[in-house]
Amino acid sequence: MNLKQHIEVMLPAIEKELQKQVSRLDADNTRHFHEMLTYHMGWTGEGAGREATGKRIRPLIVLLATASTGADWQPSLPAAAAVELVHNFSLVHDDVQDNSEKRRGRPTVWTKWGLPMAINVGDALFVIANQAVSPFVGHCNFQLVFTLLESTSNINGIGRI
Repeated sequence: MNLKQHIEVMLPAIEKELQKQVSRLDADNTRHFHEMLTYHMGWTGEGAGREATGKRIRPLIVLLATASTGADWQPSLPAAAAVELVHNFSLVHDDVQDNSEKRRGRPTVWTKWGLPMAINVGDALFVIANQAVSPFVGHCNFQLVFTLLESTSNINGIGRI
């Protein structure tokens, strides 16, 4: 398979995995909050779709790196999703810090639901990212996984990647 073919197969798998991870909060008592998460991820609301989801470059790099070793990339989907979720956590918080009213051409979470809920949405994305990689405990260097997650966000003051 060439690079283009890999990307064509991986991007839908990434999107499906992201939706699976975010669905952790799709319950009757969290439905409104789940709506905020799916809105930020670009899946729902006005302007939802490819433009609103972003490019998904970070998780794609995780999967392509896995495939480049000759390994099956599919078991790495939760890790790839976690990297994207941490990135999105940082975007929600960045929008709050910078008073950004638009993200990918749509109103930001904080402009739609307020600052406290935007902070909660960002924090939830971070928690979900950590939950996504928890099955890797005992199968790999878990501290390395968390270090990689941390490096993709603003946590270390590095800035956006």
